[in-house]
Amino acid sequence: MTSRGGSSRGKHRAERLSLYFSERLLEQGGAIVGAGKIVLLVFGIIVLVVSAGLVFSGGALLWADSVLKDDEGFYTTRTVRLDKDSYAIVTEPAEINLSAGGVWDWSNLVTFKVEGANDDPSKQIFMGVAEESDLNSYLNDVEYDKIVVFKIYPYEIDYINHPGSAEPETPTSQTFWSESVYGPGLQTLEWELEPGTWSIVLMNEDGSAGLDLSVAVGAKAPFIFGTGVGLLAGGIVGLIVGFVMVYFAVRKS
Repeated sequence: MTSRGGSSRGKHRAERLSLYFSERLLEQGGAIVGAGKIVLLVFGIIVLVVSAGLVFSGGALLWADSVLKDDEGFYTTRTVRLDKDSYAIVTEPAEINLSAGGVWDWSNLVTFKVEGANDDPSKQIFMGVAEESDLNSYLNDVEYDKIVVFKIYPYEIDYINHPGSAEPETPTSQTFWSESVYGPGLQTLEWELEPGTWSIVLMNEDGSAGLDLSVAVGAKAPFIFGTGVGLLAGGIVGLIVGFVMVYFAVRKS
């Protein structure tokens, strides 16, 4: 009888131990599942935030493509007035390195234009694109103003005046211009990207001092529409994935 009672007590003790360890394993498993859901929730929220940014960026590009683009495919600023007493207004030199693009020929992807008119009816406008070294030689000891800040929204243009005592030769007699236009009324200068360090020059056609010009700047970038569609589509897919992740993270088992 004693042996049978000891065996029964041992059996009950083993069952209690088995139940105890089973409960501990369930608690640990629940903790692992809870931690996994927290991680899933965090990553789901991150995916949602990033995807919302993609949707916003893609929508903004598509809006710009449909609203801001003119009939020739240029995204153009509003017309601003440039009024200076010097002989020329020049932009800061821009260094262009097309080899950095690797696969694409960026000269065929981006085209710039400047539309300008001389508000002085007795004068004509000249606009040209020149290498920095050629321009420095041409404007040596000539008074001109360099644009160092150009903002459209909000409107702000700041200049640095370079004093000089010499008068420049007429810009139309120079041969170093990469592109140039001049004449009465509204003139349009279009220029495709080229390697080098370039500046845009605005002058009176006869090279005289005293500038009273109206100018608008534009750029043509055909990849804007495709980029906008890609960002929008990627953002929508990301939102769907993010919502699914958050759903499974907060769903009760």
